[in-house]
Amino acid sequence: MKNSKVTIIDYGLGNLLSLKRAFEFVGAEVLITSENNLIANSSRIVLPGVGAFSKAMELIKSLGIKEILISSAKKEIPFLGICLGMQLLFTESEEFELTEGLNLIPGKVISIPKNSKDGKKLILPHIGWNSLELSKNRNNWKNTILGKNDFFDKVYFIHSFMALPKNSSDKVANCIYGGHEITAVVENKNISGCQFHPEKSGKLGLKILENFLGQ
Repeated sequence: MKNSKVTIIDYGLGNLLSLKRAFEFVGAEVLITSENNLIANSSRIVLPGVGAFSKAMELIKSLGIKEILISSAKKEIPFLGICLGMQLLFTESEEFELTEGLNLIPGKVISIPKNSKDGKKLILPHIGWNSLELSKNRNNWKNTILGKNDFFDKVYFIHSFMALPKNSSDKVANCIYGGHEITAVVENKNISGCQFHPEKSGKLGLKILENFLGQ
């Protein structure tokens, strides 16, 4: 395994303790911070998040860490967004109001449709276990953060909004909810994102965190 140090970004909207424990369980040395100089010297960054996109971006800007997150990602160190943290990687979100994201992955964040493909009302947020399916543009998950996982592994979701990557090549895995295809994992060079919570997904989620450590 390569350098096992992980910097988890604390901007006030993340399940930091459970994420820290999960990473430590798979052998990581974890630093939780919102300090620019510490972020700048990170060898691996995790951006967690729960809640509203606009509030998250407001907090990130008020802490003065937006630019260091962008520049750190562009240094091509492993960078992982989780749940809301994955959505923040995108260009913009339509949640409540149009809000600019970190623009590390081209695309936008929209609401999960309120009705299933067969016209039934969907329960939102999408909460619970759902299966990961291979994106149509891929033959396998080799060399991605799902490299140690199997097709249809079940992981834990809780969200009302979903990401739409501009480029299909950035999609790694989907899940199906109400017949709708929802982006579950994205990857663009060194930048990855999970819409679900790997730290709440048991052994299968730990495999993902372990694989991230090996990148």
